[in-house]
Amino acid sequence: MMRKILIALLFVSLLFAADLGSFTDGVIKNIKDQTDPFIDGAGAAGKTLPQTFDTVFDSFGPGNCGDQWMSASGGLSSIIGIWLLPSIFVVMIVVIGISILYMFGQLFSSPNLIALAKDELYQTGITVLRVGGLIAMLAVGNAFFTLSAVNTGDRVYNGPSASTMIDASMTFSRLMVSDMVTQYSMLLLYNTVIHTIYSSTMWLGLTWRAMYSFNLGPVLRPLIDLLGSTLQFLSLGISEWLLHLVTLCLIKKWMWTLFVPMGMLLRAFPFTRTAGEAIISLAVGLALFYPFMFIFDYEVHKIMKPNIVDPTKAMSGFIQNSGILNVFGSVLVAMFLMAGVFMPFFLGGALTMAFELVRGAVYYIVIMSILLPFFNIFVTLTVSKEMASFYQVDVNFLSFLKII
Repeated sequence: MMRKILIALLFVSLLFAADLGSFTDGVIKNIKDQTDPFIDGAGAAGKTLPQTFDTVFDSFGPGNCGDQWMSASGGLSSIIGIWLLPSIFVVMIVVIGISILYMFGQLFSSPNLIALAKDELYQTGITVLRVGGLIAMLAVGNAFFTLSAVNTGDRVYNGPSASTMIDASMTFSRLMVSDMVTQYSMLLLYNTVIHTIYSSTMWLGLTWRAMYSFNLGPVLRPLIDLLGSTLQFLSLGISEWLLHLVTLCLIKKWMWTLFVPMGMLLRAFPFTRTAGEAIISLAVGLALFYPFMFIFDYEVHKIMKPNIVDPTKAMSGFIQNSGILNVFGSVLVAMFLMAGVFMPFFLGGALTMAFELVRGAVYYIVIMSILLPFFNIFVTLTVSKEMASFYQVDVNFLSFLKII
């Protein structure tokens, strides 16, 4: 009777292992099918109006992040395009206002009004030169990026939606979200497997009347706590990189239609000139150096990523080839007959798999979600502060780091 029960448990466990292996392969394939178009921005680059989202990834696609800034093939028409018209419009309004002020000075023979109009015209010229310098720096930066990234075959540099430096930085942000979602999914699958063992009750004895029962809950509790904490911090890292993606999207969509014109308009008035200088200086850092720092992060990521295990291959191999569920039937029989053989197997296979997955998650949490983003923000705000100091405006942008 006991032999029949063990044989039945063996076949049931093997069928369960085969079903879970197929389920794992399906999950891995589904993640890849969803994240690959998300990374490349396929099918969304030409959208100009919000569309219905099929998946959660579609809401963070590149379709609603504004017009193209400038490209190598666009020429002058790509520079003086829709994104620059608000700045030109603000300059025209300021010049008209200065002209009216000068005419009033001539009409009432007021030297003060005439001197004020001339001084404001000079300040307007400085504003135009600063905005022109920003355009020149963007043009040079994008030209350098194009020459460096052309024909490299890199997914981030030569992707369908990565024609400029800020587009490449957004592609890298989507790549990081994809990698971290994959890491999170594999940890979640592994956590399901461990919880299956964690909640199961083992029986040891010769007959049903003389038998001891025990479970592995106390033994696996530290591993369960480690997996739970890792999943929580990794979910925060995913949220952070989605926030980076949204920030880059806001920079691309609103920098030239809102922030730069607002800075130019505030700089046109003497009592708000300091605020205008601060906004224009911050615009230089956000439009040029902030996307560049994401390119720097991507180069660091390419160097560091080979040192971590591919979670999909590791999880698939763990379940199908040498994992615990592929031999779960024989392990289950062994646990019924001699429970002591389970721990050496677990320490040799499943525990090693857990440490590899957690090590990859720690890389994404500590290096890619804490250290490098902090460095990005620090460099961007430092450049903006020095840019404002060059024009004799003391603005402490680094105080934003306390809020962040």
